Amino acid sequence: MGILEAIFSNAKIGIQLSDQLIKVVFKDKGLFAYPVLMAIVSSLILFVIFVPLVLFTGGLFLAFGPVSLLFVLIVYYFVVTLVATYFLFALYIAFKAFIDTGKKMPIGTALSKAGAYAGLIVQWTIAYTIIRTVIKLIESQSRGIMEALIQMVAGIGLFLGTTFAVPIIYEERVGPIDAIKKSTTFIINNLGKTFAGIIYFDMIGFVIKAIATIFIVATACMVILNLMNINIAVGGFTILSKPGILAIGITALIGIAIFIIGDLFTYVTLHLYYLVVYDYVRNGKVPEGMDETLIRSSVQGAVVKGGKGKKAEPTFGGLFQTGGDAPDMKDFVK
Repeated sequence: MGILEAIFSNAKIGIQLSDQLIKVVFKDKGLFAYPVLMAIVSSLILFVIFVPLVLFTGGLFLAFGPVSLLFVLIVYYFVVTLVATYFLFALYIAFKAFIDTGKKMPIGTALSKAGAYAGLIVQWTIAYTIIRTVIKLIESQSRGIMEALIQMVAGIGLFLGTTFAVPIIYEERVGPIDAIKKSTTFIINNLGKTFAGIIYFDMIGFVIKAIATIFIVATACMVILNLMNINIAVGGFTILSKPGILAIGITALIGIAIFIIGDLFTYVTLHLYYLVVYDYVRNGKVPEGMDETLIRSSVQGAVVKGGKGKKAEPTFGGLFQTGGDAPDMKDFVK
């Protein structure tokens, strides 16, 4: 099998797996409530904490200079990460309960059960806050090509170290350092079909947001026509008249609603995709409605714990792998 053929074959498997996951997720549409609640809680916290904090820091800036701004940045990263991670754990708990029992778990129950992971959530929040703060400090001292290079390297590093970190913490109850190491190694060893699935979800989200952008641009054009009181006529026939406030408002709301739907879709499907893939590697569990062969094909050389214990076929592997023996999963998932 040639390299290009292997790439398309691997990508096809990732897309097929993603399609199956979407069908499973939409059986419990309540899962989409978690990012909505997360956004609401985050907004309330930011309004209650950061508006007063920024005003307070404005006075401190005269005395302490940039140090006060750094303090605000650290608190911001910490609070946002803490809230996001807690709701993500609740989402995982609700999803696992649904695929294990077929019953939908109430949001309150999932949020309550997430409290059992509070210590690990705080540890991860501290680690992620430190990482993001350090990166921002380095970026702030760089300019031009160096700044772009640092941003690229930091972006790749965050992708490798954090993509599977939270599912790993959830599944294995390990600390942030171990989770980052395992996430990095996991992605490096499984960059083919797993990565294709990630791209697929991102592309669907992008298309949804592109549609939303059309409505938002249309809203802007309608506002201009309204303010300028313009009617466009061709051959004595009016083809576009001054839009009313109601029409402008409806168009804007549609655009915003579609954009939010795109964000919700990408957030939920991507994070549950990470969990499903890693849960299979860790426990050998396959959600009802998903093909174990596809999941097994999306991880390289997986020896599944708690599953059938079969080693993946030699053809399972990374994006460019066309044959040869696949490494044992135990080499990088302890």
